[in-house]
Amino acid sequence: MNPEELIERNFERLKDEPYRPARVFREPTYDWPGDMEGRAMLAFVCHYLIHGKKVPQFDEVFRDNDLHVNQDGYYGALFNPEAIDEQQLAGNSWYLRGLLAYGDAFRDSKAYAYAKSTIEKLYKPALKVFPQYPVQRDGVVLGGVYGNLSAQLGKWKLSSDIGCAFIALDGIGHYYQHFPDQELHDLLVPAIDFFLGLDREGLHAQSHGTLSALRGILCFYEQTKEERYLVAVEKVFRLYREKAVTLNYDCYNWFGRPETWSEPCAVTDSLILATKLYKITKKEEYRILARRVFFNAFPFSLRPNGGAGPNSCTTLEAPCLHIVYDEAFQCCTMRYAEGLLNYHENQELFQEEANPLIHQEGTRYFRSDHLLCEDVENLYPQVPHYEIDGKSLIEIPTMTSLSWDEARRAKIKVSF
Repeated sequence: MNPEELIERNFERLKDEPYRPARVFREPTYDWPGDMEGRAMLAFVCHYLIHGKKVPQFDEVFRDNDLHVNQDGYYGALFNPEAIDEQQLAGNSWYLRGLLAYGDAFRDSKAYAYAKSTIEKLYKPALKVFPQYPVQRDGVVLGGVYGNLSAQLGKWKLSSDIGCAFIALDGIGHYYQHFPDQELHDLLVPAIDFFLGLDREGLHAQSHGTLSALRGILCFYEQTKEERYLVAVEKVFRLYREKAVTLNYDCYNWFGRPETWSEPCAVTDSLILATKLYKITKKEEYRILARRVFFNAFPFSLRPNGGAGPNSCTTLEAPCLHIVYDEAFQCCTMRYAEGLLNYHENQELFQEEANPLIHQEGTRYFRSDHLLCEDVENLYPQVPHYEIDGKSLIEIPTMTSLSWDEARRAKIKVSF
């Protein structure tokens, strides 16, 4: 795997039509307000931080933001405590992250002002009612590849991406790290505590929503140094690793649903969490996990066009990795950029070992932290092969050398 190639391919994809202003700024009826806009802004800044290059539409998107937000400076309807839209809370978290990233990169006071208004007008009121989030899900449709508003219970308009409201803790946590204030602290504490007490398995909570929230809580810990939040993040992250991680370090999109598909958004979240937890705690388990996520989940998530999309969930019962959906251009392609930035900023963590050893762990083979697999369709004859126990194995490949037709029939066996 050549990480620089992944970076360049993803950058080229973000130049394409779905990420130009006419598509980034969605219609008023879009039921994920701020989501496409915010993820695009964040992805553009991530690539700028990696190699100093801007996608051609970079300046136009940030300039035209003024034309599309509501009177309080964020996306969607004004906050209504009688009809709380969890997808709006999730989507605007990415908008908040994009604003903060842009403000940091260019010391832009206008971006910070929009971020402050979003906190004051949307998230401070919302945090007051987070502990009332419905945990009984009768009548709520389990999620498909695209989340959608599926029910209203009490004051909450709920998504099939169960628990996505808590993605907001990511944006809020990052904001608190930039601009801590006592009122926001006091609102965050009960919201975080409620989230930490959720039965993720029972709810079939979305992995992406859970891991994004953990990243925000980790920001809160870094600012407050309140040890219980670090302990709690580690506990929930351990549950994720035990109950929602595939054999190739990808994820189940929802806790307890291995029959579904993975999501590169959550893979990016897990990569960032593992990296940051290693830097904070120096625990070897997080160093190994970060490397294995990057080497084994990241490559096969990138598509021939530089986008990213969901794959099969590899388990002992279903050990073959393959494409499930071509690309999730509206989310995963953009979040992939943040995973690449995490690699770029922590390259020493991902350096290849000088003399990597091949070893077996249960039903899997590894070369250092690279999972070795069987190229079932023989689409990668040009890569190094390792003869082990009568098997000819390769490291998890990328799809950059494949056509779309080849990528769609690629099948990689990871367990024997």
